[in-house]
Amino acid sequence: MLLEFCEYLLTPCPALARRAGLKREAVAIRARHARQRRAWRPHLEASKAFMLACARRCGQNGLAVVLGSGALLDVPLRELAAMFGRVVLADMVHPLAARWQARGLPGVSLSHLDVSGALEDALAGREPNPQAGRALPDFLDALRPDFIVSANILSQLPLAPFGLLPGVDRASLGARLVREHLQALQDATAPACLITDTLRLGGEKPMDLLHGVELPGAPERTWVWNIAPRPEISPDRDYSHQVAALYLEK
Repeated sequence: MLLEFCEYLLTPCPALARRAGLKREAVAIRARHARQRRAWRPHLEASKAFMLACARRCGQNGLAVVLGSGALLDVPLRELAAMFGRVVLADMVHPLAARWQARGLPGVSLSHLDVSGALEDALAGREPNPQAGRALPDFLDALRPDFIVSANILSQLPLAPFGLLPGVDRASLGARLVREHLQALQDATAPACLITDTLRLGGEKPMDLLHGVELPGAPERTWVWNIAPRPEISPDRDYSHQVAALYLEK
């Protein structure tokens, strides 16, 4: 707990991220990974391998953008930096471990981005306005990347707004944020690697993490992420996520 508290204090981030609880969550994810390193390893290795396979397929070596880069647990940053002239890591919080990795690699930069576009409105107690969905498309239009990675972030986009808007229609808002993210990837001029968890297993019945929204194609690869083996969440249940990986060509 002391290490987590120190990391929280030392991690810089925009006030928007701190107020929305994303800084606290970023530190908690790092701590969870430390506890479940062995259980998470197959998922993290599969994610990295698929990202690199997609990067080789894109046929360009200019600019790569990684959405939801976080602590880089699932991102092969050194390899991507060797393949592309520039790599932009886009997230609301860049933990200390990610900053340390990026610091030593030429061409790698950090960008603070609310990928969902929904946080500012949610913090004000209202559902995102129609322009909120332009946050990601405008970001990509400005950068004109050659390759995009959506790194295990899609199912996470509604979580902070849900926490800030307790009375919101979760099914409706969740589906909207998922659809907007997928549409931004499909409309982008660059090919995209999409990795996302889709189902939560271990409860009474599977939980749809994408709120009824279908992926834009059949996954090329699927695997199970053993995200919370007992007793992480429950003393007598293991929880896992079904993961899908797609390459969205142009």
